Amino acid sequence: MSKKEISELDDEDRFLIKRIRDLARISEREYRVMYSDFLTPAQQTVIDEYADIRGSISFEGGYDEAERRMCRICTEEYQTDEGAPIEVYRLRLTDPTGITDHRSVLGSLMGLGINREKIGDIIVGGNSAVVICSKSIASYIEMGLEKIGRYRVRTEKSDIPDIPEPIREKKTINISTPRLDSVCAEGFGLSRVKAAEAIRKGSVCVNWRVCTDTSKELTGGERISFRGRGKIRFLEVTGTSKKGRMFAAIEKYI
Repeated sequence: MSKKEISELDDEDRFLIKRIRDLARISEREYRVMYSDFLTPAQQTVIDEYADIRGSISFEGGYDEAERRMCRICTEEYQTDEGAPIEVYRLRLTDPTGITDHRSVLGSLMGLGINREKIGDIIVGGNSAVVICSKSIASYIEMGLEKIGRYRVRTEKSDIPDIPEPIREKKTINISTPRLDSVCAEGFGLSRVKAAEAIRKGSVCVNWRVCTDTSKELTGGERISFRGRGKIRFLEVTGTSKKGRMFAAIEKYI
């Protein structure tokens, strides 16, 4: 598939594509698989759309539903490696009555001098959290992390993250067109006028990138997040009513 022109991007995204191309050149020259640091979903979308390289690109984040993932780059001739350089840790507060949150865990990790790009997803629940990180900074966590907020913490390496699947409810919606404003109105339960206003204001992301085009046509598989209202995934148009309206399947994240 032909890629879009890199000139369309801002300076930050152009630098991202340059980094990926540099890794691709190393992969081709040294016959080895290369990995980037952890990337946001929006950065992954930019790479998918703009990184025209020789070889193949995929993304790995430690588990199927990971949002922050590394970009895996390999040539057509050499595609074998030992897997992404990822470690998984379960952090448990020593106080069983303690409660932690994403901000506290991330703040404690970055307080060790760890860059955000070296940290993948952080999944919190009660008095524990699962942290996915780059192997290059694993020793900092093992030896340096003593507290999260005011609570002391115990760190345990985990081979496979025990992460619950997100709860999703499959629904059928009735739309006049698979345009973004129409799908948002029915998927999030508001009028089409209000949905269009929110889209134009930048409150809606499609595949983790802000989309202000109310008429954007959805083709299936898009993840749509609406600030303050949650997230859905548009699956496909499943049929047409006698009045010419469309039935579409979506998944709503609970």
